[in-house]
Amino acid sequence: MGIGVICVGVIFAILLIMADTMAPEQSEIRVEVTDALGG
Repeated sequence: MGIGVICVGVIFAILLIMADTMAPEQSEIRVEVTDALGG
């Protein structure tokens, strides 16, 4: 794994935490993003 992959993972995790903290009702967006990434 390269540094770029780790950076993307960290940034994505921060975005998920921010989304949960600031707008829990927008969890649908998180689901769509997760599906787009193959999760």
